[in-house]
Amino acid sequence: MKSLRSLTRLVVVAAGVLAAASSFAATKTIQHHEGEITLDGVPKRVVVLGHGSLDTLDRLGVEPVGVVKAMMPTYLDKYQDKKYAAMGSVKEPDFEAIYMAKPDLIIAEARLREMMGELNKIAPTIMYAVDYGEYWKDTQANWRMLGEVFDKQTEADALIANTQAKLDDTRAKAQASQMKAMMVMNNGSNLAMFNQGSRFSMVFDEFGFNPARSEEVKTTGSHGNLISFEYIADAKPDVIFVLDREQAIGKEIGKAKSRFNNVLVKSTPASQNDRIVYLNPNAWYITMAGVTATDIMIDDIAQLF
Repeated sequence: MKSLRSLTRLVVVAAGVLAAASSFAATKTIQHHEGEITLDGVPKRVVVLGHGSLDTLDRLGVEPVGVVKAMMPTYLDKYQDKKYAAMGSVKEPDFEAIYMAKPDLIIAEARLREMMGELNKIAPTIMYAVDYGEYWKDTQANWRMLGEVFDKQTEADALIANTQAKLDDTRAKAQASQMKAMMVMNNGSNLAMFNQGSRFSMVFDEFGFNPARSEEVKTTGSHGNLISFEYIADAKPDVIFVLDREQAIGKEIGKAKSRFNNVLVKSTPASQNDRIVYLNPNAWYITMAGVTATDIMIDDIAQLF
């Protein structure tokens, strides 16, 4: 009888040890763009406050409970369904809606950096963001981070490998072309040029195009420099990449194309050789660092070759 009691105690102790070990194994520390968080297992109720991270979750096969529905790209339209709760906008999250969704994880993006503290009071929050000039490096880190969070490491690695192959192929062609490129954003009546280290430095830092510049402006800030069509003509770019911001935020359709249809632009090698590329506004402005967005961005560049 004594040995039976001892055996019972051993079984109970062993069960406790196994339970503790299981709990410990389920706990993971996740490094993200703004620090680290600790999660107990795989999150089941996820609130996503940006479209780039939603894009990646979609490709990883992770279902959120709440999303930002404003300015949703067409390829993510399924998240307009009422089964996904609306969480406000990319700049102004609805804190009450987020709280009511009872998330065990919140994914924020760069526009909400100053709100991380408040979001963390509701649930553990990770930052999905990229630094200017480090697009592909940071994008891979984001995909791997979400892969780790949701036990989808194999899927994340496969997505990275596929995109890396496409990027390498297009980069080799761009570098071999030795074309000088200009990256321009049209915003209403304003034109802004972007070079290395800017929001759209992927054109130069990742694909290897040389920047086309006039002596009038030699460098650009992270948010670009205002320029004129005279500047574009003077810079003589071999290729012009145009992003229509108004189209990206849903205000206008095709305004950039009509503005670039002028004598000054037509004088450039880019126009004369049919190398003016109108970039996908959703991918380049709304869902940057998403899996589908990055594929689209590469395809936009690859059409030159």
